[in-house]
Amino acid sequence: MMTTGFALALHTTTTKLELTIAEVVQDSPTYILHRQRSWELGRELSARLHDCLILFMADSTNPIAWDDLVFLAIATGIGSFTGTRIGVVVARTLSEQLNIPVYGVDCEAIVSWSQQTGLPQSLGESLLAIAHDRWQQGVCSSWQDVLPIYEYSEE
Repeated sequence: MMTTGFALALHTTTTKLELTIAEVVQDSPTYILHRQRSWELGRELSARLHDCLILFMADSTNPIAWDDLVFLAIATGIGSFTGTRIGVVVARTLSEQLNIPVYGVDCEAIVSWSQQTGLPQSLGESLLAIAHDRWQQGVCSSWQDVLPIYEYSEE
């Protein structure tokens, strides 16, 4: 039996919050993009992220239940430390509460993917595509795997 559900990607490393959701089927190389939305929040990201996420999931034309999520994707930086940290905490909390994997992807890989496809893709869609590939490959991932590593340099 194939598992059908939804995947949610959160990109919080800039002043713009970007959310992307797609329908996914286990063992299928494709997904169906349902919607994307972005908000230019600047320094309000930490105060408004939860409200934006709730509105996005509860979209009146096609609401998606939290229990319908089968995996999450989160951008892990390099970018705004505060935005990244907030996004990782939200992804970790959702992952633990819903008992689903969360895939962390660094921004360099997201931009590289977007450029390789030859198609105009948002950062959120590229993030979702990378996580979808990992999910299809059966890569196990937990919130500990998404924590960004910041290296100290004495330069």
